[in-house]
Amino acid sequence: MRSRWVQAGLVGVILAALTVVVLGLASGDPGPQDRARELEQQLRCPVCNSVSVSESMSDTAQAMRRSVAEQIAAGRTDQQILDYFRDRYGQWVLLDPPARGSTLLVWVLPGLAGLAGAVVILLWSRHRHTPKELPPETRQKVASEVERMRTAPAVEDSP
Repeated sequence: MRSRWVQAGLVGVILAALTVVVLGLASGDPGPQDRARELEQQLRCPVCNSVSVSESMSDTAQAMRRSVAEQIAAGRTDQQILDYFRDRYGQWVLLDPPARGSTLLVWVLPGLAGLAGAVVILLWSRHRHTPKELPPETRQKVASEVERMRTAPAVEDSP
């Protein structure tokens, strides 16, 4: 019985080690093509506006893809390549602009809108569930009915 537990534990350790090795190999440094694809997905096509360079089939996007590949081959870093395109086309060429300056509003406003909505819902739900004060006549009526029921003799149910 004990040897089965040892064998099961050994198999588990081996499977865990193999998983770590396979995941480590799979997540290694991306090759030039993978790196180019990632950069192309971060750049907006100047012709198509809302499409990334990797998805666009325009001549401009093809030229930008060639430029990305050439710059990778020249040994430039991802940030240097993105800076090159930002300097050439402007900040809007980045599909995911950094959160600074005027683009900070793009990042902050959705969160503020969500927070404002949550506050409105919270205040509305508190206001809606606040019990209303009964008028004195109604209170007196309820109190007299409760007292009458307390003093009334108990009635037995008969089958």
